[in-house]
Amino acid sequence: MYRFTSAVLLSCLVACGSSSSSRAFDPAPAGPGAESDAGPGAPAGDFSPDGGASATAVIGHLRGTVRAPNGTIPIAGALLYLSKDKPAPTSTKVYCDQCVHLAAGQLHALSDATGAYDLPVTTAGKQYLVIQKGGFRAVREITVKAGDTTLNDPTTQLPSKTQPDVGDEVPRMTVVHGQYDDIESSLMKLGIDPSAIDVVESALIGVAAKEFLTDATRVNDRHIVFLPCGDYTQPAPNTDLSTDPAIQANLKAFVEAGGRLYVTDWHYDFIARTFPGFIDFAGASQTACSGCGHTDYDAAASVTDPALASWMTAQSLGSFTLQRNYTGIDGVNATATTDAAGAPKTVTPKVWVSGSKANGPAKPATVSFEQGCGRVLFSTYHTEPSTLALTPQERALLGVLLEVNVCTASETGVVVN
Repeated sequence: MYRFTSAVLLSCLVACGSSSSSRAFDPAPAGPGAESDAGPGAPAGDFSPDGGASATAVIGHLRGTVRAPNGTIPIAGALLYLSKDKPAPTSTKVYCDQCVHLAAGQLHALSDATGAYDLPVTTAGKQYLVIQKGGFRAVREITVKAGDTTLNDPTTQLPSKTQPDVGDEVPRMTVVHGQYDDIESSLMKLGIDPSAIDVVESALIGVAAKEFLTDATRVNDRHIVFLPCGDYTQPAPNTDLSTDPAIQANLKAFVEAGGRLYVTDWHYDFIARTFPGFIDFAGASQTACSGCGHTDYDAAASVTDPALASWMTAQSLGSFTLQRNYTGIDGVNATATTDAAGAPKTVTPKVWVSGSKANGPAKPATVSFEQGCGRVLFSTYHTEPSTLALTPQERALLGVLLEVNVCTASETGVVVN
C-alpha cells in the first residue's frame, strides 16, 4: 500500500451525549407584540404548521445558503431556527445527543440539497439564529425585520473551530493516525481549523495509538474518534491493537455513550472484534488483517441513500469512481444490540455507498450502524487520489460523516414536542 500525504479520507464528523448536557431546549413562543411588529408588507395567510388557536402569523422569511466551513460546499439537512435565548453549550465530553427540542408551533427550516433554506419568522427584533448540522453549530445574534431577508453566506456558514464567545461549536475530534490515510488533511480541506483536530501520532507506529486508546479518560474526552487505515501489527514490536481488551472496552463504551467512531480500510479489525456481527468483511478470519487487500482496486460508485444521492447530484457528482479500495465488504447483517436507553434492539447497518469492481456486483463500501447512543462508520476506501481539491469520494464521505453525527433519535436532528 501507499501513504497518500495530501488527499485523504474526508469522513467522520458528529457527536452524541447525556440529556443533562444536551443541546435540547424549548424556545419560548413569540411574546406579546408579535402582531404589531409585523408592520406593512407582512405576508398574509401564512401560519405556523400546527394551526389551531396557537397559530401565529408569519411576518417574513429568512433565506440563504448553508455552507461548509470552507465556504464553498453546500450543506444539506442543516437545521435552522430562531430563539430568544442563547442555547446552552454542548458538553465537551462524549454525551448522548438528545436532539433539539422545539415547542409545538416553533418554526424551523432544513436546508435542501443545494444548501438553500427558507425560515419563516413570526417576531421582529433581536433574536438568536441557530444553524447546526450534527456536532457543528453556529449561533448568531441578528435583528429580524418584517418582510423577506436574504442572509449572506458567512452568517449561516458552519464554523471551523469551537469559539464559545462567538457561538461556534465543532465536534471534539481525535485522529489516531495510521500509516496510509491522512484524514486530517481532508478535514482541513473541508475548512476545519488545524487547531480543532487532535492528531495522535508517533515515529514508532502504534505506540501513541495504544497510549490513547487504552486511556478511557482521553477517549471519552472526544466526540469523534478516527481510526484511519494502517497496520499496527507492523513493524515489530507492535502488537495487534484491535485484540486489546482494554481498547475494545473503551471503544464500545465510547460509542454506547454517544461517540462516533470512524474506521477505514485495513483497520476493519477494530470493528470486527469490538462490534462483531454487523459487517461481513471479505476474506477476514481470526488472523489480524487477513481481510486486507494485497492490491488496490477502483470501483464504480452507486450512492444508495436518496438524500446523499440528491446532495451529490446537486454538486454535479452523480457519477464517480471509488478509487483505491483495499478491503471489501461481502454484506451487512441484522444484529442484536441496544438503543440509547439500553433496551434490546436489532440494527441492520445502513449502506450509504456501494461499489462495483470490474463490472461485478455492487458491494457495500460505506456503511454505518448504531449501538447505544452512538454510531460506527466504516469505509473500504481512502479519499484518493491526492489533490488539493476535495475529490468526489471525499465529498461522499463528508456527506455521510455529517449525517451520522445527527442525533440518533431523529433523522433531522430536531424533535417537535
